[in-house]
Order: sequence, then C-alpha cells, then structure tokens
Amino acid sequence: MKKYPLLLIFTISSILIAGTIDLNNLDHYANSNVPNYITKDNTPNNNPITDAGATLGRVLFYDKKLSANGTVSCASCHKQEFAFSDTAALSVGLNSGLTGRHAMRLVNARFANEVAFFWDERAATLEIQSTMPIQDHVEMGFSGTQGDLPIDSLFIRLEAENYYQELFTFAYGDANITEARIRRALAQFIRSIQSFDSKFDAGLAQVNNIAQPFPNFTAQENQGKALFIAPPGGPANGAGCQGCHQAPEFDINPNSQNNGIIGNAQDPNATDLTVTKAPSLRDLVNALGQLKGTMMHDASMTSIMDVINHYNNI
Repeated sequence: MKKYPLLLIFTISSILIAGTIDLNNLDHYANSNVPNYITKDNTPNNNPITDAGATLGRVLFYDKKLSANGTVSCASCHKQEFAFSDTAALSVGLNSGLTGRHAMRLVNARFANEVAFFWDERAATLEIQSTMPIQDHVEMGFSGTQGDLPIDSLFIRLEAENYYQELFTFAYGDANITEARIRRALAQFIRSIQSFDSKFDAGLAQVNNIAQPFPNFTAQENQGKALFIAPPGGPANGAGCQGCHQAPEFDINPNSQNNGIIGNAQDPNATDLTVTKAPSLRDLVNALGQLKGTMMHDASMTSIMDVINHYNNI
C-alpha cells in the first residue's frame, strides 16, 4: 500500500486510549515537502494549512460520528489505500444508499489551478465542498430534509465529545463548533494529502526539464511522455493530453469541458452532461501497476487503455 506523507490511519478510540495525537508534537502538515517544480496551489489566503487545523481535519475525516447513524465517515468513500477514492463504482452511504457518482480521488487536490470541486464543479471551493456530503440525504444524512436531522444536530453531537472540545480549542482558541470551522479543518487536511514519489518525479528531478528524455524511463515510456506533452499535428504529432491534464501536477485545466463521457452510473438509460472536472492523473496505480479503482465519474472505464482509446476515438 502506498504511504502518504504525514498521514496516519487510526480510529477515534486510539486518541482516547493510546493517546495517538500528541498536541505538542504534531505531524508537519504546514511544511510538507513539495518539489520545487510544483507551482500550482489552490489554497486560499484565508485558510492556510496549519498543523493544528489539519490534525482536526484528519480526525473529522475518519470519524463516523459525522454521519447521522454513525456508520459512515468521509474515509468510507475516500479510502487512503486507493488514492482516497473507492474501488466500488458507487460508494455506499447511509442505509445502503449509493452515491450518484464515483468517488473522486483526493490526492493532490491542492496542487491545481482549478478551485471548484465535485465532478460538476458545483462547489466553488474545497471548503464549501467538504460539508456538502455531510448534508446529503444519501451520503451522511444531516440534510434537514426527508426526516433527516439538520447539520446543527451534528455540532451538538461533536460538542459532547471531550476530544473535539480539546481539538477545536487547540485549532481555533475555543471549543465552539460551527460549519465554517469544520469546513476549514477538513479542507486543510484534504489539501495536505499529497503524492510526489513516482517514477515521473524521480526522472524530472534528474533532468529538470519535462521535455527531455528521463534517464530512468524506458524508450517506450519516454515516447509515451512525448506523446502526452505534444499537441496533435506538427513535427511531434502528439496526443495532446497535456492540453487538459497539465504536467507536472497533471491537474485538469479549469477551462476544460465535458470529455464525451456522459453515462449515468445509477441509470444506464440516463445521461450526465454536466461533468467538466477531473482529479489529478497522479497515483492512478499502485507499485505493481494495478489501477486503484475504476475511472471517470460513472466508473465506466477499468483500464488506462480504455481511457486512451476513448480520447483517440473522439
């Protein structure tokens, strides 16, 4: 399983029993090691990553108390071992309900020009996005509709836990729990999730020029890189992937439009035309070259070759 810097899988009970979190010796979220060739960063000026805030966000991310019936956490759909996505086509929410789209990978969400989130970009910022699943009737259940409790009930629940009183006070100066504070902490943690230890990173570090052949790549891998970067036509006659998935972050261009995948994962007879965002292409596979999950919002593609053939066809 891939190891992500600064992350620790744990249960909430471990905080209480084993003292996993030492508030005097936190993981260094605020000063993580980012390569100097990574220049994109969608962190807003009013919510910089702090060790205290990201630690609180990490606890919230893994805590099933954030769902109405205590069975689902953010991590239930965004699993660390699968680049914070899900191997299931649709993730399971409350009462066995299924999400509307495939769980997007969260790795390197920070390192992008795009600031909107969800496949259809309906959340203007990561902060806004972070509590929308909590307030979804199917996903985590604090919707305030269809018989669900409102999100204010969640604040009361969390305020009753001593560890949240301590963590909110440590992050914000007092134990008051609000949606804005939950949003800030979750966004800080998600932006701390990073992956820069690939074969690509090792090669780029050696030559410091993405257009040059990488010494650690095979001839075929270097050819693939050249095809990815170069636009169609011209002397290189590339595939033009770089036009939308911009290296070295491999994030999606904010001006990209629908890519021709219009399937609806819940209803094969319906279409989904509003998808214009994609996660970073980083961390698609594990150390053995195996995909960490299906791809596209409708989970319709199960291999990288499926994706390449789709773009070749269109």
